[in-house]
Amino acid sequence: MHIFRGRHSGADSNKIATQAAKHSGGSRLAAVASAIAVAFSAYSLWETSLKAADLAVYATGAVTYERDQSADEYIMPAGGFEVFALPITIANGGARDAPVLGLQLEVRNPKTGLSARFEATYIADAAYFATPGRQRSNTVRPKTPFSARVIAGRSAWTGTVLFYPVSYSNGKALTPVNKVAQFNKELFKKYAKETATSGSGITMSTYEMPSDFPERAERDAYYAKVLNQSDTVEATLKVVSPAPGWFDRVFGRTPQPITLVLDMPDIPGDRVERGELVRLRVAGTEP
Repeated sequence: MHIFRGRHSGADSNKIATQAAKHSGGSRLAAVASAIAVAFSAYSLWETSLKAADLAVYATGAVTYERDQSADEYIMPAGGFEVFALPITIANGGARDAPVLGLQLEVRNPKTGLSARFEATYIADAAYFATPGRQRSNTVRPKTPFSARVIAGRSAWTGTVLFYPVSYSNGKALTPVNKVAQFNKELFKKYAKETATSGSGITMSTYEMPSDFPERAERDAYYAKVLNQSDTVEATLKVVSPAPGWFDRVFGRTPQPITLVLDMPDIPGDRVERGELVRLRVAGTEP
């Protein structure tokens, strides 16, 4: 009787041990499955809610240039505002929203050495380009003011941005027309008598002026433009964003600027001065 019980007890022990092993293996599998589920949940949370804003800027080759002469004489520089129209897309690959305060365009003319900073000032739509080609200088094309915007996570914004100059390396290039007119008037008074005698000629409203006049360089500076007939310029597009917080500094990425090399066609200067839109050639891009 005791022998029978001993054998039965050993069999029960083996059965219990086997079941415990199976249970332990199942627990490990359940733990692994739970860990994988937690990892996927954490990844999903990061991608959908926590991932820092990741802005990327794209500009197409359809760049247009004009000289806007529709502003008031107390604001507009001589010869009008230089305007670059760029179709731009700003994409946010992150999950968090990304504020964009503005856009800047740094333009430099290697031939003349003149550089200028332009800022996003207006947004244009198809109607802006629908106006017939040759225009009077006071033509006003439809446009709306550019404002700061927020690019939502996993989304993009597209628009044609008009960049107007805010500064030149030559500080006189943005002098308002009324002040330039006063300068020309005083110049005319100063040299009218001797130019009439010599026959060299000088006028208040044109570039006609003898090269040996000491004021020639100053007068030319008022009419300086960063882009002229057959010129090539380098334009660098930058995004202006607010100062990042600690999270964005650690996990975010600053949008990289875009450099465009733009060629002005050999188009008569008077057509540009009339306010005609000119399609520029994009000679190359650098990411």
